[in-house]
Parts: sequence; structure tokens; C-alpha cells
Amino acid sequence: MAYGINAAAARLRRLVGKAGGVVPPPAKTRAALVLRIENAEMLRASLGPRALDRLVEALALRLTAELRFVPQARFPGQTELYGLLAVRRSSALPGHLAQLGAICRSPVDLGEIRVTPVVNAVIVSDDGGRAGQAALYAFGRDALDACSPLTQGGQLRFVEYSREEPPLRAEPLFSPDQVQCRFQPQICCDTGRVVGLSVLAGIEHPELGPLDLADFQTRLSDEVLGAAQRAVLRQALSALRGWDRMGLQVPVVTLPLGDRVLADPAFTEAVLWELDRLELEPARLEIEVTEPIGRSGGRAPVVENLQRLCSNGCRIAIGDFGSGQAGLDDIRLLRVSRVRVGHGFTAGCDRRVDQQRMILAILALAEHLRLATLADGVATIDEKSFLSQIGFGAIQGRAVVPPQTAREMDEVLTALETSLPPQFGLSRRA
Repeated sequence: MAYGINAAAARLRRLVGKAGGVVPPPAKTRAALVLRIENAEMLRASLGPRALDRLVEALALRLTAELRFVPQARFPGQTELYGLLAVRRSSALPGHLAQLGAICRSPVDLGEIRVTPVVNAVIVSDDGGRAGQAALYAFGRDALDACSPLTQGGQLRFVEYSREEPPLRAEPLFSPDQVQCRFQPQICCDTGRVVGLSVLAGIEHPELGPLDLADFQTRLSDEVLGAAQRAVLRQALSALRGWDRMGLQVPVVTLPLGDRVLADPAFTEAVLWELDRLELEPARLEIEVTEPIGRSGGRAPVVENLQRLCSNGCRIAIGDFGSGQAGLDDIRLLRVSRVRVGHGFTAGCDRRVDQQRMILAILALAEHLRLATLADGVATIDEKSFLSQIGFGAIQGRAVVPPQTAREMDEVLTALETSLPPQFGLSRRA
């Protein structure tokens, strides 16, 4: 059986004392700790692999010092910890569980920065002390898989080892109908017209409220993430088809996808099937990949699937251009048509000279490579004014138009079209 921290403490107290007397403790209690950093991929991308290893090592050292944790050997890059707790009686476990919570929710000092990782952890107790280490670790790992990766602060569990009764199974994290799309217009810097809509995927969770899929997708399994992205794909393309019927001009929708999804050929089939089902031209879907390409899903399958989408007519864009590791060969190989410059470069660009120099260098490179450009994360009116005039093809952000639901976007698109002067062309007289 598995318990939360409060229920576990009450359960453990009942093991050592009942009404009117004290129950003798077992001759021996063995306990194991299984711990996993749930946002490891995000930390690896932001801190780097070496800093992440230092974080895991610092966490293990603190567990050793404060909980008498005896860890197993860990491979570089591994973000799970396994080990035994030096306890002899089950009465000591409530204190260990409380102390474990304090450790997991405290920031880890890496010298130059302090980082608080999202940690899920399980203490496995064997009152008889007969189970081997491998059995305790496997039981704890199964219980760890039942913890939700969606919680911001992580989860702690106490599990009683049983050969007959498996730990609690993981409940579905969310259902497909809880996946919700929002759309953010991309506005042309020359004409002021909508050149596309970026798709922002989220989850309307009944307990945790609205969640941004991008914030926790690295903590989801491939199966769950793939199902969520399929729901996003269907919603985005169905909305695009609906705007066509309303006579609203939306040339393209941009769908950001991670390499774990792009490595799955079944998702590529789903993209092509949805486009055909809704009778949409493939060129109206832009797949945005984030640098570096193929880091998690494997480079070869990601490139193969992107090339297939491109050969069928879909557009390919690179997100966060200039801040990743994609090379010029990737741009040629994938026939990239546009790059998105993220908030890391656009923030404060109206007043920071260093930002302006970097932006100008990126724009010059994009021009030489004949790539369209999109400035993202425009947060202030001053940033909007600067980026509109410096040479970007289009801009997007809260200072331009904030994200909207599909229903809200109906009104936004109508208002944008009616506010612009009619297009006209100059023709020569005969």
C-alpha cells in the first residue's frame, strides 16, 4: 500500500503504538529510498549536463548527511538515486519522511546559482527485512511511476513492501478533452496583417488548474506526450479549417514540436492524415523545432520524419534561433524557411545595446540564408516599436496580441482585418 506524507506518519505511529499498549517492533526493518528529478531535461538544457550532475551529487550528499542515506553508485547523467536508509525500527520512518520533504523542497546551492529541482521520492519499508535491495528498488521504482509529474513541488510517498500486492498504479495524468489550444497572432511588420498563428498547448487540469504543456512535457512519458500532441494537432488544424469557412485570412499555423514527438513516425502519419482529412494544403502547417535537433529523440529518426513532412509540403522553422546548437547544415538539410528569435534576445532590446547588436547579427545571417524571421516574446510597446522597424518579417508577443482561445480568435481576426486598409495593386496602363 502507498501513503502520502500525512497518512504515512499516522500509519507508522499505529505500527508502534495502539490503544492501551505498545506493540513490540519487528526484529528488523529495512528501508530503501528511490528518488527522481522530474524536470531533469529542462535543467540539463538550461544548466548544462555538468551542472546537473553537480546538483544530483549535492542532493545525494545532503541525503547522506541528514538521513544516513547509503546511495548506490550513479552513472554520469543519471538523475535517479537509489539507496538504503540506515534505520532499524519503523518508528524512525515518520521523522525520515518529514526530513526528506524538507530536503527535496529546499534549493540546492551550486555556487553561482541556487536551484530547486522538482523531485518525486518514495521510501520503501520492509518490516521483516527479508527483501533484497534489488526487490526494494524495483518496488520503489514502480511506486515512483505512480507519482504525478505534473505537480510543481514534487511528491513524496511511503510504501510498504509486499511480494503479493503491487504498488498503486499510475492514474491517467489527463484526458484528451482536457488539452486546450491557444493561438497567438504573428503580425507582419510591413503590412500589419496576420501572417500566421502560433499554437500554444495547455492542459485544463481539474485539480491543478491551467497548465502550460511546454513547462512539463519533458516529465511526461513518450506515450502520454504523443497523445497530448495529437490532440493539439487536431484542435489546431480544425480551428484553421473553421477560419477558412468564416472567410478569415490565416495563411499558416505554427506548431512547436519536441524531438521526442518528431522521432515517432506514427506522429508524422497523423500529421499527413489530418491535413488530408480536413482538405488543407500541407504548406499551411509550419512545424517548429527547437535547437538542438534530435537531442532527446535521436537525430536520425527526427531528421527523417522532418524531411518527409517537408517533402509533402509542410514548412519547417527553427525556434529560439541563435541560442541552441543547430548548425547551418541542419538549415540546408531540413529546408528551413523561417527562424524564430526568442525572448532571450528580444527582452529589453529597445534600450540594451548588446541585445541590439546580437539581433542585427542574427538578422544579417538570416538575410544571407534567405530565411524569414519572427521576433517572439514581445512584452512591451517599446520592444514592439523597435523590433517592427529593425528588420524582422513578423512579431508576436503579449504586447502585440496576447494568446487567445479559438473562439476568442474569431473576434480578434475579424477586428484585425476590418482595422486595416484594403489591399491594392499597381498595374500598368495599356
